[in-house]
Amino acid sequence: MNSMFELHNLLPAIITIAKEYLGVKRISLMLIEDDYLKMYAHAGFEVDQSSVNIRLGEGVAGKVAKTGIEVTANKSDIVKEVLGYQASSFMSVPLKKGDKVLGVLNLTDKEDDFFTEEDVKIARYIASQCALGVDRFNLYSDMRKSENLRVIGMLNSSIAHDIKNLLNIVQSYLELMALEKDIKPEMQEYIDAIHSEVKRIHGLTMDILDFSRQRVSMAIETFPLAELFDEIRKHANIMTRDTAISVEVSVSDDIIMTVDRGKIFRVIFNLVSNAIDALSVSGKVTLSAVKDGEYCVIRVKDTGKGISSDNRKKLFQPFFTSGKAKGTGLGLAIVKMIVEAHCGTIDVDSEEGVFTEFTVRIPYDYESVKELHRQR
Repeated sequence: MNSMFELHNLLPAIITIAKEYLGVKRISLMLIEDDYLKMYAHAGFEVDQSSVNIRLGEGVAGKVAKTGIEVTANKSDIVKEVLGYQASSFMSVPLKKGDKVLGVLNLTDKEDDFFTEEDVKIARYIASQCALGVDRFNLYSDMRKSENLRVIGMLNSSIAHDIKNLLNIVQSYLELMALEKDIKPEMQEYIDAIHSEVKRIHGLTMDILDFSRQRVSMAIETFPLAELFDEIRKHANIMTRDTAISVEVSVSDDIIMTVDRGKIFRVIFNLVSNAIDALSVSGKVTLSAVKDGEYCVIRVKDTGKGISSDNRKKLFQPFFTSGKAKGTGLGLAIVKMIVEAHCGTIDVDSEEGVFTEFTVRIPYDYESVKELHRQR
Protein backbone atom coordinates (compact mmCIF):
# COMPACT_ATOMS: atom_id res chain seq x y z
CA MET A 1 0.00 0.00 0.00
CA ASN A 2 2.79 2.44 0.84
CA SER A 3 4.26 2.08 -2.65
CA MET A 4 1.00 2.66 -4.55
CA PHE A 5 -0.65 6.06 -5.03
CA GLU A 6 -3.12 5.19 -7.82
CA LEU A 7 -6.45 3.54 -7.00
CA HIS A 8 -6.53 1.52 -10.23
CA ASN A 9 -3.36 -0.27 -9.00
CA LEU A 10 -3.98 -0.31 -5.26
CA LEU A 11 -7.56 -1.58 -4.98
CA PRO A 12 -7.29 -4.57 -7.38
CA ALA A 13 -4.11 -5.64 -5.55
CA ILE A 14 -5.91 -5.54 -2.20
CA ILE A 15 -8.99 -7.50 -3.26
CA THR A 16 -6.94 -10.15 -5.09
CA ILE A 17 -5.12 -10.86 -1.82
CA ALA A 18 -8.40 -10.68 0.15
CA LYS A 19 -10.11 -13.16 -2.20
CA GLU A 20 -7.39 -15.75 -1.72
CA TYR A 21 -6.97 -15.14 2.01
CA LEU A 22 -10.68 -15.33 2.86
CA GLY A 23 -11.38 -18.11 0.37
CA VAL A 24 -14.33 -16.54 -1.48
CA LYS A 25 -15.38 -17.07 -5.08
CA ARG A 26 -16.31 -13.46 -5.82
CA ILE A 27 -15.28 -10.14 -4.35
CA SER A 28 -15.85 -6.52 -5.35
CA LEU A 29 -15.02 -3.09 -4.04
CA MET A 30 -17.25 -0.08 -4.68
CA LEU A 31 -16.71 3.59 -3.86
CA ILE A 32 -19.23 6.39 -3.37
CA GLU A 33 -19.42 9.06 -6.07
CA ASP A 34 -22.16 11.64 -5.56
CA ASP A 35 -25.32 9.60 -4.84
CA TYR A 36 -24.06 6.34 -6.35
CA LEU A 37 -21.77 3.41 -5.66
CA LYS A 38 -19.34 2.78 -8.50
CA MET A 39 -17.34 -0.45 -8.86
CA TYR A 40 -13.59 0.15 -8.77
CA ALA A 41 -12.23 -3.40 -8.50
CA HIS A 42 -13.48 -6.99 -8.62
CA ALA A 43 -12.27 -10.59 -8.85
CA GLY A 44 -13.90 -13.96 -9.55
CA PHE A 45 -16.46 -12.80 -12.12
CA GLU A 46 -16.73 -10.92 -15.40
CA VAL A 47 -18.43 -7.54 -15.43
CA ASP A 48 -18.05 -4.15 -17.09
CA GLN A 49 -17.08 -2.01 -14.10
CA SER A 50 -18.13 1.24 -15.78
CA SER A 51 -21.72 -0.03 -16.10
CA VAL A 52 -22.16 -0.89 -12.40
CA ASN A 53 -23.74 2.06 -10.59
CA ILE A 54 -25.94 1.52 -7.54
CA ARG A 55 -27.91 4.36 -5.98
CA LEU A 56 -27.23 4.84 -2.27
CA GLY A 57 -29.90 3.11 -0.20
CA GLU A 58 -30.84 0.65 -2.94
CA GLY A 59 -29.87 -3.03 -2.77
CA VAL A 60 -27.69 -4.52 -0.05
CA ALA A 61 -24.50 -2.67 -0.96
CA GLY A 62 -26.41 0.61 -1.37
CA LYS A 63 -27.96 0.23 2.11
CA VAL A 64 -24.59 -0.62 3.67
CA ALA A 65 -23.05 2.44 2.03
CA LYS A 66 -25.87 4.68 3.26
CA THR A 67 -26.12 3.34 6.83
CA GLY A 68 -22.53 2.24 7.46
CA ILE A 69 -23.85 -1.03 8.95
CA GLU A 70 -22.34 -4.29 7.64
CA VAL A 71 -24.46 -7.21 6.46
CA THR A 72 -23.52 -10.90 6.75
CA ALA A 73 -25.64 -13.87 5.64
CA ASN A 74 -24.55 -17.51 5.89
CA LYS A 75 -27.61 -19.52 4.84
CA SER A 76 -28.51 -20.00 1.20
CA ASP A 77 -32.19 -19.12 1.62
CA ILE A 78 -31.39 -15.95 3.54
CA VAL A 79 -28.68 -14.97 1.06
CA LYS A 80 -31.10 -15.42 -1.84
CA GLU A 81 -33.67 -13.27 -0.04
CA VAL A 82 -31.06 -10.58 0.63
CA LEU A 83 -29.33 -10.61 -2.78
CA GLY A 84 -32.14 -11.71 -5.04
CA TYR A 85 -30.04 -14.56 -6.49
CA GLN A 86 -28.68 -17.89 -5.23
CA ALA A 87 -25.40 -17.89 -3.27
CA SER A 88 -24.11 -19.85 -0.29
CA SER A 89 -22.95 -16.83 1.75
CA PHE A 90 -22.56 -13.08 1.48
CA MET A 91 -20.89 -10.23 3.35
CA SER A 92 -20.90 -6.48 2.69
CA VAL A 93 -18.61 -4.31 4.84
CA PRO A 94 -18.45 -0.50 4.75
CA LEU A 95 -15.20 1.35 4.06
CA LYS A 96 -15.03 4.01 6.76
CA LYS A 97 -12.75 6.97 7.48
CA GLY A 98 -13.92 8.12 10.87
CA ASP A 99 -17.70 8.44 10.64
CA LYS A 100 -17.66 8.91 6.88
CA VAL A 101 -18.47 5.95 4.61
CA LEU A 102 -16.31 5.93 1.46
CA GLY A 103 -17.60 2.71 -0.10
CA VAL A 104 -18.26 -1.02 0.50
CA LEU A 105 -16.40 -4.33 0.23
CA ASN A 106 -18.62 -7.20 -1.01
CA LEU A 107 -17.70 -10.89 -0.59
CA THR A 108 -19.80 -13.78 -1.97
CA ASP A 109 -19.70 -17.59 -1.69
CA LYS A 110 -17.28 -18.52 1.07
CA GLU A 111 -15.69 -21.84 0.10
CA ASP A 112 -16.71 -23.41 3.44
CA ASP A 113 -20.28 -22.10 2.89
CA PHE A 114 -20.22 -19.67 5.81
CA PHE A 115 -18.30 -16.71 7.22
CA THR A 116 -16.84 -17.12 10.70
CA GLU A 117 -16.46 -14.31 13.21
CA GLU A 118 -12.75 -14.34 12.38
CA ASP A 119 -13.59 -13.82 8.69
CA VAL A 120 -15.75 -10.84 9.59
CA LYS A 121 -12.90 -9.29 11.61
CA ILE A 122 -10.47 -9.80 8.72
CA ALA A 123 -12.95 -8.30 6.24
CA ARG A 124 -13.34 -5.27 8.52
CA TYR A 125 -9.58 -4.86 8.64
CA ILE A 126 -9.26 -5.15 4.85
CA ALA A 127 -12.06 -2.59 4.44
CA SER A 128 -10.28 -0.24 6.84
CA GLN A 129 -7.05 -0.56 4.84
CA CYS A 130 -8.94 0.15 1.63
CA ALA A 131 -10.46 3.22 3.27
CA LEU A 132 -6.99 4.41 4.27
CA GLY A 133 -5.78 3.88 0.71
CA VAL A 134 -8.74 5.80 -0.76
CA ASP A 135 -8.29 8.63 1.73
CA ARG A 136 -4.58 8.82 0.97
CA PHE A 137 -5.32 8.88 -2.76
CA ASN A 138 -7.79 11.75 -2.25
CA LEU A 139 -5.18 13.69 -0.27
CA TYR A 140 -2.59 12.98 -2.95
CA SER A 141 -4.99 14.15 -5.68
CA ASP A 142 -5.70 17.35 -3.73
CA MET A 143 -1.98 17.93 -3.36
CA ARG A 144 -1.43 17.46 -7.10
CA LYS A 145 -4.32 19.82 -7.85
CA SER A 146 -2.90 22.42 -5.48
CA GLU A 147 0.53 22.01 -7.07
CA ASN A 148 -0.97 22.47 -10.53
CA LEU A 149 -2.72 25.63 -9.37
CA ARG A 150 0.51 26.86 -7.80
CA VAL A 151 2.39 26.25 -11.05
CA ILE A 152 -0.28 28.10 -13.00
CA GLY A 153 -0.02 31.01 -10.57
CA MET A 154 3.77 31.10 -10.95
CA LEU A 155 3.47 30.85 -14.74
CA ASN A 156 1.05 33.75 -14.89
CA SER A 157 3.12 35.86 -12.54
CA SER A 158 6.29 35.26 -14.55
CA ILE A 159 4.90 35.91 -18.04
CA ALA A 160 2.06 38.39 -17.41
CA HIS A 161 4.44 41.36 -17.62
CA ASP A 162 5.92 40.15 -20.93
CA ILE A 163 2.48 39.49 -22.42
CA LYS A 164 1.34 42.96 -21.39
CA ASN A 165 4.37 44.53 -23.07
CA LEU A 166 3.76 42.57 -26.28
CA LEU A 167 0.11 43.57 -26.34
CA ASN A 168 1.06 47.21 -25.81
CA ILE A 169 3.37 47.01 -28.85
CA VAL A 170 0.60 45.52 -31.00
CA GLN A 171 -1.78 48.20 -29.73
CA SER A 172 0.68 50.94 -30.66
CA TYR A 173 1.07 49.63 -34.21
CA LEU A 174 -2.70 49.45 -34.60
CA GLU A 175 -3.01 53.06 -33.48
CA LEU A 176 -0.37 54.09 -36.05
CA MET A 177 -2.27 52.22 -38.75
CA ALA A 178 -5.46 54.00 -37.76
CA LEU A 179 -3.74 57.37 -38.38
CA GLU A 180 -3.18 56.54 -42.03
CA LYS A 181 -5.39 58.38 -44.49
CA ASP A 182 -7.65 56.74 -47.04
CA ILE A 183 -7.89 53.40 -45.23
CA LYS A 184 -10.23 51.13 -47.12
CA PRO A 185 -13.39 50.10 -45.19
CA GLU A 186 -12.47 46.41 -45.28
CA MET A 187 -8.99 47.24 -43.90
CA GLN A 188 -10.54 49.28 -41.11
CA GLU A 189 -12.73 46.28 -40.33
CA TYR A 190 -9.61 44.11 -39.99
CA ILE A 191 -7.97 46.69 -37.70
CA ASP A 192 -11.05 46.84 -35.48
CA ALA A 193 -11.14 43.04 -35.33
CA ILE A 194 -7.48 42.90 -34.25
CA HIS A 195 -8.19 45.54 -31.57
CA SER A 196 -11.00 43.36 -30.29
CA GLU A 197 -8.91 40.17 -30.24
CA VAL A 198 -6.02 41.87 -28.42
CA LYS A 199 -8.47 42.86 -25.69
CA ARG A 200 -9.72 39.27 -25.50
CA ILE A 201 -6.19 37.89 -25.16
CA HIS A 202 -5.62 40.23 -22.25
CA GLY A 203 -8.94 39.22 -20.72
CA LEU A 204 -8.21 35.52 -21.11
CA THR A 205 -4.85 35.95 -19.38
CA MET A 206 -6.61 37.69 -16.50
CA ASP A 207 -9.15 34.83 -16.29
CA ILE A 208 -6.39 32.27 -15.86
CA LEU A 209 -4.73 34.49 -13.27
CA ASP A 210 -8.07 34.81 -11.45
CA PHE A 211 -8.41 31.02 -11.50
CA SER A 212 -4.96 30.48 -10.06
CA ARG A 213 -5.86 32.91 -7.25
CA GLN A 214 -9.40 31.49 -6.96
CA ARG A 215 -11.07 34.87 -7.23
CA VAL A 216 -12.78 36.73 -10.06
CA SER A 217 -12.21 40.43 -10.75
CA MET A 218 -15.35 42.05 -12.17
CA ALA A 219 -15.84 45.00 -14.53
CA ILE A 220 -19.62 45.53 -14.70
CA GLU A 221 -21.25 47.24 -17.67
CA THR A 222 -24.73 47.38 -19.22
CA PHE A 223 -25.40 46.19 -22.77
CA PRO A 224 -27.98 44.34 -24.92
CA LEU A 225 -27.33 40.60 -24.91
CA ALA A 226 -28.18 40.52 -28.63
CA GLU A 227 -24.99 42.50 -29.34
CA LEU A 228 -22.86 39.93 -27.56
CA PHE A 229 -24.64 37.10 -29.38
CA ASP A 230 -23.85 38.81 -32.71
CA GLU A 231 -20.14 38.74 -31.80
CA ILE A 232 -20.42 35.05 -30.94
CA ARG A 233 -22.18 34.40 -34.25
CA LYS A 234 -19.33 36.02 -36.22
CA HIS A 235 -16.70 33.92 -34.44
CA ALA A 236 -18.78 30.76 -34.89
CA ASN A 237 -19.16 31.42 -38.62
CA ILE A 238 -15.38 31.66 -38.95
CA MET A 239 -14.84 28.42 -36.99
CA THR A 240 -17.38 26.50 -39.11
CA ARG A 241 -16.49 28.04 -42.46
CA ASP A 242 -15.09 24.83 -43.99
CA THR A 243 -17.62 22.45 -42.42
CA ALA A 244 -21.26 21.40 -42.72
CA ILE A 245 -21.98 22.68 -39.19
CA SER A 246 -24.84 25.14 -38.76
CA VAL A 247 -25.01 27.58 -35.85
CA GLU A 248 -28.43 28.98 -34.96
CA VAL A 249 -28.73 31.96 -32.61
CA SER A 250 -31.94 33.05 -30.89
CA VAL A 251 -32.21 35.98 -28.44
CA SER A 252 -34.75 38.72 -27.91
CA ASP A 253 -33.68 42.36 -28.24
CA ASP A 254 -35.14 43.34 -24.86
CA ILE A 255 -32.64 41.39 -22.71
CA ILE A 256 -30.37 44.04 -21.21
CA MET A 257 -27.48 42.67 -19.14
CA THR A 258 -25.61 44.39 -16.32
CA VAL A 259 -22.67 42.00 -15.88
CA ASP A 260 -18.99 41.67 -16.79
CA ARG A 261 -19.39 41.66 -20.57
CA GLY A 262 -15.94 40.26 -21.36
CA LYS A 263 -16.29 37.36 -18.93
CA ILE A 264 -19.81 36.44 -20.04
CA PHE A 265 -18.56 36.52 -23.64
CA ARG A 266 -15.84 34.02 -22.68
CA VAL A 267 -18.39 31.78 -20.94
CA ILE A 268 -20.62 31.60 -24.04
CA PHE A 269 -17.74 31.48 -26.51
CA ASN A 270 -16.14 28.58 -24.62
CA LEU A 271 -19.40 26.59 -24.65
CA VAL A 272 -20.08 27.28 -28.33
CA SER A 273 -16.48 26.45 -29.25
CA ASN A 274 -16.71 23.14 -27.35
CA ALA A 275 -20.01 22.36 -29.09
CA ILE A 276 -18.44 22.95 -32.50
CA ASP A 277 -15.48 20.72 -31.56
CA ALA A 278 -17.91 17.96 -30.54
CA LEU A 279 -19.49 18.00 -34.02
CA SER A 280 -16.24 17.66 -35.98
CA VAL A 281 -17.44 18.39 -39.57
CA SER A 282 -21.26 18.31 -39.52
CA GLY A 283 -24.20 18.89 -37.22
CA LYS A 284 -26.07 21.70 -35.52
CA VAL A 285 -25.30 24.09 -32.66
CA THR A 286 -28.10 26.13 -31.09
CA LEU A 287 -27.45 29.19 -28.92
CA SER A 288 -30.49 30.76 -27.23
CA ALA A 289 -31.42 33.04 -24.36
CA VAL A 290 -34.68 33.82 -22.56
CA LYS A 291 -35.70 35.71 -19.43
CA ASP A 292 -36.83 33.76 -16.38
CA GLY A 293 -37.75 36.10 -13.54
CA GLU A 294 -34.63 38.02 -12.52
CA TYR A 295 -32.43 35.56 -14.42
CA CYS A 296 -31.33 35.16 -18.00
CA VAL A 297 -31.23 31.52 -19.12
CA ILE A 298 -28.63 30.85 -21.81
CA ARG A 299 -28.55 27.46 -23.52
CA VAL A 300 -25.93 25.98 -25.82
CA LYS A 301 -26.95 22.69 -27.46
CA ASP A 302 -25.20 20.51 -30.02
CA THR A 303 -26.15 17.35 -31.90
CA GLY A 304 -22.74 15.78 -31.28
CA LYS A 305 -21.45 12.59 -29.72
CA GLY A 306 -22.74 13.37 -26.22
CA ILE A 307 -20.99 12.94 -22.86
CA SER A 308 -20.95 9.80 -20.71
CA SER A 309 -22.44 9.96 -17.22
CA ASP A 310 -19.00 9.41 -15.69
CA ASN A 311 -17.46 12.32 -17.61
CA ARG A 312 -20.41 14.61 -16.83
CA LYS A 313 -19.49 14.34 -13.15
CA LYS A 314 -15.93 15.51 -13.89
CA LEU A 315 -16.57 18.15 -16.56
CA PHE A 316 -16.02 21.18 -14.35
CA GLN A 317 -13.01 19.76 -12.52
CA PRO A 318 -9.70 21.52 -13.26
CA PHE A 319 -7.43 19.73 -15.77
CA PHE A 320 -10.13 17.28 -16.92
CA THR A 321 -10.03 17.16 -20.75
CA SER A 322 -12.16 14.05 -21.57
CA GLY A 323 -9.55 12.91 -24.08
CA LYS A 324 -9.38 16.12 -26.13
CA ALA A 325 -6.20 16.48 -28.15
CA LYS A 326 -6.05 20.20 -27.39
CA GLY A 327 -6.72 22.27 -24.31
CA THR A 328 -5.53 22.62 -20.74
CA GLY A 329 -8.64 21.23 -19.09
CA LEU A 330 -9.24 24.63 -17.46
CA GLY A 331 -11.90 25.97 -19.85
CA LEU A 332 -15.04 24.68 -18.14
CA ALA A 333 -13.53 25.12 -14.66
CA ILE A 334 -13.02 28.82 -15.43
CA VAL A 335 -16.51 29.01 -16.99
CA LYS A 336 -18.05 27.63 -13.80
CA MET A 337 -16.07 30.04 -11.64
CA ILE A 338 -17.17 33.03 -13.74
CA VAL A 339 -20.84 31.96 -13.68
CA GLU A 340 -20.82 31.43 -9.91
CA ALA A 341 -19.07 34.78 -9.40
CA HIS A 342 -22.12 36.30 -11.13
CA CYS A 343 -24.41 34.51 -8.59
CA GLY A 344 -25.42 32.06 -11.32
CA THR A 345 -25.44 28.33 -12.02
CA ILE A 346 -24.38 26.06 -14.89
CA ASP A 347 -25.75 22.58 -15.62
CA VAL A 348 -25.26 20.01 -18.37
CA ASP A 349 -27.61 17.44 -19.85
CA SER A 350 -26.50 14.88 -22.42
CA GLU A 351 -27.32 11.62 -24.13
CA GLU A 352 -24.47 9.73 -25.74
CA GLY A 353 -24.67 9.80 -29.52
CA VAL A 354 -27.59 12.26 -29.49
CA PHE A 355 -26.94 15.67 -27.90
CA THR A 356 -25.30 17.79 -25.22
CA GLU A 357 -26.87 20.92 -23.72
CA PHE A 358 -25.34 23.39 -21.27
CA THR A 359 -27.72 25.67 -19.36
CA VAL A 360 -26.37 28.85 -17.75
CA ARG A 361 -28.59 30.85 -15.39
CA ILE A 362 -27.27 34.26 -14.44
CA PRO A 363 -29.04 37.38 -13.19
CA TYR A 364 -29.33 39.95 -15.97
CA ASP A 365 -28.74 42.64 -13.31
CA TYR A 366 -25.77 41.35 -11.32
CA GLU A 367 -25.53 44.38 -9.03
CA SER A 368 -29.12 44.09 -7.73
CA VAL A 369 -28.82 40.32 -7.16
CA LYS A 370 -25.47 40.77 -5.41
CA GLU A 371 -27.08 43.29 -3.08
CA LEU A 372 -29.99 40.92 -2.44
CA HIS A 373 -27.54 38.12 -1.56
CA ARG A 374 -25.70 40.46 0.78
CA GLN A 375 -28.92 41.35 2.63
CA ARG A 376 -29.78 37.66 3.06
